[in-house]
Amino acid sequence: MTKRVLTLSWVVLLLLLSWALPVLADEVHLANGDRLTGEIVRMEKGSLHLTTTYAEEVKLKWQEVVCITSEQELTFRLRNGEIWIGRANCPASGRIQIVGDRIGESAELSLEEIEAINPSPPPPAVTYRGNIAGGGNITKGNTDEAAAHLSAGFEARSKRHRFTLGGKYNYGETDGEITTRNALGRIKYDFFVWKGLYTLAQARFERDDFQDLNLRSTMGLGLGYQIIDTKRTSLFAEAGVSYFNEDFTEAEDKSYPSARESMGFEVDIVRDRIKFFHLHEFYYSLKESKSYFISSEQGFRLLLFRNFFAKFQMDFSYNSQPAAGRERADITYIGSLGYEFEF
Repeated sequence: MTKRVLTLSWVVLLLLLSWALPVLADEVHLANGDRLTGEIVRMEKGSLHLTTTYAEEVKLKWQEVVCITSEQELTFRLRNGEIWIGRANCPASGRIQIVGDRIGESAELSLEEIEAINPSPPPPAVTYRGNIAGGGNITKGNTDEAAAHLSAGFEARSKRHRFTLGGKYNYGETDGEITTRNALGRIKYDFFVWKGLYTLAQARFERDDFQDLNLRSTMGLGLGYQIIDTKRTSLFAEAGVSYFNEDFTEAEDKSYPSARESMGFEVDIVRDRIKFFHLHEFYYSLKESKSYFISSEQGFRLLLFRNFFAKFQMDFSYNSQPAAGRERADITYIGSLGYEFEF
């Protein structure tokens, strides 16, 4: 009986102590005299983020903050590049004292000397992204048909460099006879010289059995500008010169120097769900005014779940001087499923 009473007494005492002791929290003093308590999450780009029990995360202008205190250790990045880790005290308005418990040192600074608190880790030096997609159909009955499509793309990007690869392959047959067989490959390197401005080197290789085309190749140099580059929208334009060569199976081969123009963009029509894309290249002969070649691809990419997507695309090409007996324009409609990655 005595032991039970003692145990109950200790429980009551602990409850009373937990109620009596103050709850540890960070505190932010504002220029208008307000004081907010909670947990300081971070301060970057002139905004202080504070989580509270009554309003979840609050975003405050750093210029309106006159003092902060913290019960937790914070990481401070100063404008001179120094890094301090410690608790924050408030010696005076507009001042901060950083107490480093680990190394036993402290520093008193002006709030203007603080560039960031708990800054986000820097982005990786190089980022990678890519996708692979495939589609096809098989029909059996009055007509036996089969078709397949495969495409892939890859991009490696750093602050000054961008390297891209891309390719696609189409195949089809009807009643045992091949009706479609073509392939395309691209490679491009961009060097950013100033903000969105970059120099580029590019090459393109294409084969199409039904255009009598053994190999169409282009290699060139130029300038480009990345007008918009965000997660939701991307837009670029390029211009330069290229060597254009067409090797036909039966027709006479031809080659010439050409001017090259290209533009591409992607935009979210429905945020993080449906994206519209377009890419075209235009080659104009600097030797013969009647010779030019246009290639474009455009369509929609629909995110299904996680990184899997469905793609609906139209490819168009126009050759002003095709091989004898071939059409100038080609149009292909493609539906496929794919997977995209980024790291």
